[in-house]
Amino acid sequence: MAIIAGVRTPFARSGTVLKDYTAIDLGKLAVAELVQRTALDGALVDLLVYGTVVQAVTAPNIAREVSLLPHFPKTLQAYTVSRACASANQAITDAADQIVLGHAHVAIAGGAESLTQVPILHSRGMSDVLVAASKAKSLTQRLGILAQLRPKDFIPITPAIAEPSTGESMGQSADTMAKLNGITRESQDRFALRSHMNAAAGTDDGRLTAEIVPVPAPPEFERMIATDNGVRRESTFEQLSALKPVFDRLYGTVTAGNASGINDAAAALVMMEAGTAKARGIQPLARLVAYAHAGVDPKYMGIGPVPATQLALKKAGLTIKDLDV
Repeated sequence: MAIIAGVRTPFARSGTVLKDYTAIDLGKLAVAELVQRTALDGALVDLLVYGTVVQAVTAPNIAREVSLLPHFPKTLQAYTVSRACASANQAITDAADQIVLGHAHVAIAGGAESLTQVPILHSRGMSDVLVAASKAKSLTQRLGILAQLRPKDFIPITPAIAEPSTGESMGQSADTMAKLNGITRESQDRFALRSHMNAAAGTDDGRLTAEIVPVPAPPEFERMIATDNGVRRESTFEQLSALKPVFDRLYGTVTAGNASGINDAAAALVMMEAGTAKARGIQPLARLVAYAHAGVDPKYMGIGPVPATQLALKKAGLTIKDLDV
């Protein structure tokens, strides 16, 4: 399995420079640039698979929307996959499977996310009343139904980025995992610092900027965004060490400094069957030779004694290390 090329938009902190772009917009920018850089004939693409975590209610199949770029025939098959934070990886392995099975020779795979533009939902009470009002036969009947609304019905519901069976976010699960595996706060802070320093070096020497498609900055669109804005090149270990835990405030080790960022961005790859690439004289960027996905027992994601007994431990003068977990 040959990976031919890849591009991405800048990674931008949610609510900042890319906040006006939808995930579909970002996906189109990445895929269009990918086609241009590789001089790929869109008619040769058999499949487009895209991943996203927070699906848009109004456009749940982001892959189909991206595939409607003028570079491709309108008949191009396209579908969306979701595996939480591994959604783009799932798109890549899905595309690989289709190529191995002989259902495709050339595929585009990737992922996009706009965590700025997560859908805000009505409460169930509001939804029920609005649906009933839409079915009313007269204005009087409609007004009578709308009069049933109460102040609490106007409170919006924002999607919690949490695992439903445990009710815990990724950060809370990371805290639990760190405890169970003896991963210290110091090691997390040093890893985070190294990550930022490497990102800064990769930006300065052009390794990272070479893979980025510059994006026009709204609303004037008079300048281009060509670098990631989440790289904290001025960070020090002392600064990271001084930050307080965000999720488990009593015994946690995950902070705003060593946690993953919440971003708006998109990326895309061109993938080919190895024989197709060889016949076209294309030197692959990399090869996918094997992959594996695995589930995690929910008890290691927060169901268990750690979160439930923190207050009791504190009152008893104990710490998490006193638990046999």
